Amino acid sequence: MPTTRRFPLRLGAAAVALSLSVLALTGCGAGGSSGGGAAPAKGYTPGSLSKAYKGQQITVLLPPWGQLKPALLAKFTAATGVKVKMQSLAWDSIHDKVVTTEAAGQAPADIVELDWTWVSQFGKAGWYTDLSKYLTKQQISDSIGADAFVQGGKQIGLPYTLDFRGSTVDMTMLKKAGISTPPKNWTELVSDAEAVKSKGIVKYPIGLPLAVLEGTSTPWYALTRASGGQILSKTGAPEFANGPAATDALALIHTLYSKQLVDPGSIGLSDQQVGDAYAGGANAIVLSTGPGSLSQFLDKGKSKIAGDEIVFTHIPGEKDDQGPTVGLEEALSIPTQSAHKEAAAMFITWWMKTPQLVAAYKDPDLGSMPTTKAGLTALSASHDLKSADTILPMVGTIQAVVPGGTPTWYSKFSTAAASTIQSVALGHTTPQAGISSLTAQAKKIAAQ
Repeated sequence: MPTTRRFPLRLGAAAVALSLSVLALTGCGAGGSSGGGAAPAKGYTPGSLSKAYKGQQITVLLPPWGQLKPALLAKFTAATGVKVKMQSLAWDSIHDKVVTTEAAGQAPADIVELDWTWVSQFGKAGWYTDLSKYLTKQQISDSIGADAFVQGGKQIGLPYTLDFRGSTVDMTMLKKAGISTPPKNWTELVSDAEAVKSKGIVKYPIGLPLAVLEGTSTPWYALTRASGGQILSKTGAPEFANGPAATDALALIHTLYSKQLVDPGSIGLSDQQVGDAYAGGANAIVLSTGPGSLSQFLDKGKSKIAGDEIVFTHIPGEKDDQGPTVGLEEALSIPTQSAHKEAAAMFITWWMKTPQLVAAYKDPDLGSMPTTKAGLTALSASHDLKSADTILPMVGTIQAVVPGGTPTWYSKFSTAAASTIQSVALGHTTPQAGISSLTAQAKKIAAQ
């Protein structure tokens, strides 16, 4: 399977240090906050496609899972006369390139990846254009998750892939163990996994990353939120310390690991590697993943379980599966230093139209879930949206991991959370002690 956002490699300590040190040196950044509010050139019409910029070429810098195929890009060129050069870098490499180029007063590309975790960090530096001046209000309001990319009152990104947490379940495996429905709560999750294991269907029924990467933090976020808990408040306070949900989620992770329902080797696995193992038939359930993963899991050329009955469903909460889920969207942004803002904005307008959103979902190398209700409806009507009966209702339950946007110190907190999760899984610390330690770390990080 290709590297996808559903199983990303997250920022390492060196990358975090680089970004924070450069931001400290640049203050508001070379682009400046005034650049973010610059108006389009005269004659540009927000939300429209025209050949007013025929002959221009724009560069689009996205991870591998955002690489639209040349045949599709040719349709944009035919409609506008603007050529598109797609550039691909690893997710964390894009982060570093944005930091170094923007700090030097240069645009990394005309359109650049903007992850939900970068919004506060980069938005405050003034490195991104306010898209509300280049797109219509309707385009922005139609975009699911757009509110996660508002910083300082400016719309600095528009989601191109709808990513939120749920569970992917191989019902073929569960049915062999006599189980007819996906687990709805943690008790069922454990008992179902034990049944699958005892029947010898797979040795480790549950796929769960436990390396010290953000892919380990997000399942804990999702389990906590599904059980009525929160992670951080709007002011960055450790909400997870209030109430039992976060502590109980850590206890569940320890139970799954100690019972060897999760591969002991997961302690060194990223979520990308867990996804690869699932596609290879090693697990019956990926506890926390995104709906776009279905396009890979159901592709016979990329997955050994493509012929199985695979469903994407609610991540189980402690008591039921009716709780909210967390969104992990990624967006298209236009750097303030771009020399082709109008042509770049037209490209965003074009991409957000239903035919392109549907094509990106159907591409097995992408699997990008449409970010508009129109796109989701079109997929459902054509019966191309797998697990539509669970995915469509879940869209209305998506909530931001941090209400009001991630703080600039979020990456440090995420690393601390992943380290705590791993320690609890291994039994090196208790869930209660882990929460106490993480609470203290969160307060210290926020105060720095």
